[in-house]
Amino acid sequence: MFHGEKQSKIIKIHNTEEDTMFITVVGEYDGIKIKVEPSVLLPAKYGNITVHFNSESKNFGKASESLQFEIKIDNEKLNGDLILHTNIFEDFSKLTSGEKANPPKIKILQDNRTRVINDLKPGELKTEVIELENIGTRDLQIRNIQSYDNTFTIKPTSFNIEPGNKGTFTISVTPNGGTEKLKSIITIISNDPIQSVLNFTIIGNVNLPKGSIVKAKAVDIPVGKAASLVKSSKGKDDFVILDVRTDDEFNNGCLEDAVNIDFNGSNFRKMLKLMDKSKTYLVYCQSGIRSRKAIEQMNEIGFNNIYHMHEGIEGWKAKRLKLVDPNS
Repeated sequence: MFHGEKQSKIIKIHNTEEDTMFITVVGEYDGIKIKVEPSVLLPAKYGNITVHFNSESKNFGKASESLQFEIKIDNEKLNGDLILHTNIFEDFSKLTSGEKANPPKIKILQDNRTRVINDLKPGELKTEVIELENIGTRDLQIRNIQSYDNTFTIKPTSFNIEPGNKGTFTISVTPNGGTEKLKSIITIISNDPIQSVLNFTIIGNVNLPKGSIVKAKAVDIPVGKAASLVKSSKGKDDFVILDVRTDDEFNNGCLEDAVNIDFNGSNFRKMLKLMDKSKTYLVYCQSGIRSRKAIEQMNEIGFNNIYHMHEGIEGWKAKRLKLVDPNS
């Protein structure tokens, strides 16, 4: 959605319990209004949760909000949440003819779209400086810079670069010793109408002490090998394809026969515990970040036979491999 735009979403709810359900919204949320109708839901009845979202007070880029609810059934109180995800961008159709003729142009000063940080040590802070240049004719406004792995800290996340000048931001990381490799997609949102969203990958190689335990035990495989594995294992009861993206991402296209459990969902770990640990799993997400964290939890629970499609759906699409509609 465009910055400053307002949207509403209606989510249907169903009381499958034998008792009346009382639903209350917990807390207030900046730019978000929630209405539950009815707030008292009789057994077997349906209702709606309407979410009104105003992006005016939000940052550019991806935004997520956990909406909290209290549900009371037969004097028992339960807590639930609803994760709201959205993408907020600039509406360049409103530019004047002069602005269109003289745009800012962002350039990231490195040879490729991957930056590798080597020699990381658990518990030690390391900082990488990323340099940007404005090769356009109007001020380049860096609206927001995001990492989708909170292991990496970015400062500053917004600044201005005049035409012909350069600007920098830093990426800081302190590994916790849980894995040998860190990876995140860094997204830069700017007012460059041609490249308003610029992505690059940052990889951190961690030097773990000899004999230390790596939590995320899994075999990393590229999408080509994953596709072969999916084909050779089709129909086998002991092979599970696990998609840990959100419902919306999953419904927009997934691997054939994939099972979806949202890594950011409140019941993710609980659902994992219900799965058969003796089976072989192929795990993936959008870019490999959430799936690696999911595998850490799987190892803690007792899963051992795991393949990790570390390039994610982004890599799968880049190879033009088949995705299916799970609802068809």
